[in-house]
Amino acid sequence: MKTIEKIYDFILNFFAFLACLTLIAMMLATVIKVAMRVFFNYGIHGIDQISGIMMVYITFLGAAWVLRKDGHVTVDILMTIVSAPMRRMMLIVSSILSAIVCLIMAYYGYHAIIRSVQRGIMVAAELEIPRAINLAVIPVGCFLLGVEFILRTLRFIRADTIQPCKPAEH
Repeated sequence: MKTIEKIYDFILNFFAFLACLTLIAMMLATVIKVAMRVFFNYGIHGIDQISGIMMVYITFLGAAWVLRKDGHVTVDILMTIVSAPMRRMMLIVSSILSAIVCLIMAYYGYHAIIRSVQRGIMVAAELEIPRAINLAVIPVGCFLLGVEFILRTLRFIRADTIQPCKPAEH
């Protein structure tokens, strides 16, 4: 079981690293595009389209890693006023529901990719790119996010206490 955990951790860390590299590449491509437009009056075709694809990849490559680090944005209005047992139950239920949604999205995302490849669907834009490339990261990211929500649920179930929520500081 430890080997599977190590492989899973490696995958999450590797995908987070890829998300960081993708963010840097997107930033550099945008800077180069703007510089070429300003200094040479010549733009690079497709950078905006590729940047949009990169944003999707960044989101889905890094989502499970961010959840593991408890870095997702949360609205703690209810969490600050309910008791610890109720907070724990809410966290468990929300994690289970989130896992179900993510795994369903992974399932349907996978089938959308298969249909897209079978039909040869292309995205009609500056660059004609197979639609499957745009979609490829979604089921992978959703699957890992679903797994991470399941692991999160287990952590909440096993925890003796849940840390109290602190109101946001201004």
